[in-house]
Amino acid sequence: MIATHTFNPSVDITYKIEPLVVGEVHRVKQKIENPGGKGINVTKVLHQLGAAHCAFGYLGGVNGQWMADTLKAMGITSAFTFIKGQTRQSLALNDGQAQTEVLEQGPTISESEQQAYFENISKHAADAKVVTISGSSPQFESRSKFDHMTHILKALPNTYNIVDTHAGELKALLEAELPIHCIKPNQSEFEMLVDEAQLTIDDCARLLQSHAYFSNCDVFLTLGGEGALVKWKSDIYRATLPHKDIVNPVGSGDSTVAGIAYGVDQGLAPEALIRQALACGTSNALQEKTGFIDVNQVSEIKNEIEVERFEW
Repeated sequence: MIATHTFNPSVDITYKIEPLVVGEVHRVKQKIENPGGKGINVTKVLHQLGAAHCAFGYLGGVNGQWMADTLKAMGITSAFTFIKGQTRQSLALNDGQAQTEVLEQGPTISESEQQAYFENISKHAADAKVVTISGSSPQFESRSKFDHMTHILKALPNTYNIVDTHAGELKALLEAELPIHCIKPNQSEFEMLVDEAQLTIDDCARLLQSHAYFSNCDVFLTLGGEGALVKWKSDIYRATLPHKDIVNPVGSGDSTVAGIAYGVDQGLAPEALIRQALACGTSNALQEKTGFIDVNQVSEIKNEIEVERFEW
């Protein structure tokens, strides 16, 4: 089973409007609501892949109940911890030319709610083979975001743990040598991690092999339309994507994480796992909805992705 963790889920609301003019009144042409948050997107893709899964996270208030009900109606398995605070909303204004986003911070999680979460994941820990932890964190009573994440990861010593969060937070977690087995930075996030800029592919490959952060960690370095550079165990792979006309790239990283988790859970060989992950990310970018893939399309795209050992 794959357990997904979303500490700060959100109700994602997209308003489609005429071209945005600051200070003017805009009437909504279309409103789209989705259960969101990076880990929720991961979960939705795992469900579409047919993977055994369970979504964990903090949900509260009317927004949280709506998310729980909507995900249940979609057939998604969950074990959420319910809180007194209100699950946040994230607003996107899409005028056909650009998307402007307004993101709420999220609730404060009480000490008793944190304890309930830890007890919940401990109860289910033996059921999971792979764990994903994705996205931002809300505020925690009497505990920093780092301390909360540390507590979670230390409770998961026997699973393959994939962490996809802000580079600043991730850096501190890697320095603490916590049980993190895979990360999925893009190039700018990778450069923040290693404190270097304008890296070439060869530079990235060298750092993947030599940097202390990655000595015991698989790294799936995504390069947008250029594909990915992947350190898997002791080997480096270069993956190249076919050209596609992108519809909506939001959530493609989360879909890639879902593909990695699925590949590990299924015991795929590295090349097959890389194709699976990138095909999921690419398929998501070809959909209007966030956190959705076309399974038949994924199968087709996998055959178009080139993966080879990287030599430099």
